[in-house]
Amino acid sequence: MDKYFIITVDTEGDNLWKPVIRPNGMREITVKNAAYIERFQKICEKYHFVPVYLVNYEMAQAEPFAGMAKEWAKDGKCEIGMHMHAWNTPPIFELKYKRGCNNPYASEYPRKILWEKMKVLNNLLCEQFDCTPTSHRGGRWYIDTWYLKALKKLGYMVDCSVTPGISWKTNIGYESYGRDYSKYPNKVYYMDERCLTKEKTSGILEVPPTIMDYSLREKIKMVAKDPLSYKEILARKMWLRPNGNNIQDMLKIVTYYEKSDCDYMEFMIHSSELMHGGSPTFATKESIEKLYVHLELLFEKIEESYKGISLTDYAKKK
Repeated sequence: MDKYFIITVDTEGDNLWKPVIRPNGMREITVKNAAYIERFQKICEKYHFVPVYLVNYEMAQAEPFAGMAKEWAKDGKCEIGMHMHAWNTPPIFELKYKRGCNNPYASEYPRKILWEKMKVLNNLLCEQFDCTPTSHRGGRWYIDTWYLKALKKLGYMVDCSVTPGISWKTNIGYESYGRDYSKYPNKVYYMDERCLTKEKTSGILEVPPTIMDYSLREKIKMVAKDPLSYKEILARKMWLRPNGNNIQDMLKIVTYYEKSDCDYMEFMIHSSELMHGGSPTFATKESIEKLYVHLELLFEKIEESYKGISLTDYAKKK
């Protein structure tokens, strides 16, 4: 059985862990990390992997990334997909500041407005990258029945928003909370009655990121808190997602999946995590250098058993 390695990059502005809605309006979203993505692209190419850049509104126009990624996509060295943050994708629908609010979920906007936002971003991606995007990940890991139907209308084939075994119900948006994926399967499937949509088949293949329980080692003791922070939610699972201190966990995941009957692994990272100071995770230049040391170790191991593939090409095999 052939095994495939998928790299997904939430390609977005700097430090979006900080709320964008402020008392005096939406804060400026910078895109300095656009200058740091080329290094990541080169290490992917070194190991014959094809990163999927899931791009949001501000990064679709951010140089030098946009210009380089257009050429990479043309040469088959990457895939461009959609990653919409509804708060700053036109048309702008103002949400006034509320104490305790965080970055809004897509569902907190009127559907008519949300549909226009999706069309705007889809068209922008087509124009900027000279491609037809068919892969998607929802902002803040959000997806629902209506959103899936809208993606299908726009011609999308594959989604990777579902985080199996993880609930975001304690993570506030503007005033509502995220989705609960704690009982969703850790495998590839078409959305069915159990998974979000009432349709027999949505036509959208779900390819979840690789996330495991701590069953491979002694579970760490954690103090339960309510609500859990984003960082605490991540810490309760093993992700194929670097945080600067989890290279051994990631290598254990690879070893496990090499022997499993699952034919893919899906890695994720944010583009802002490729720049020092662009995220809470990698604050210093030293932490970025450590990240790349870990990526070399991880990718070298994965290349032994896996072929690099884009999300859409993987979906076409199903």
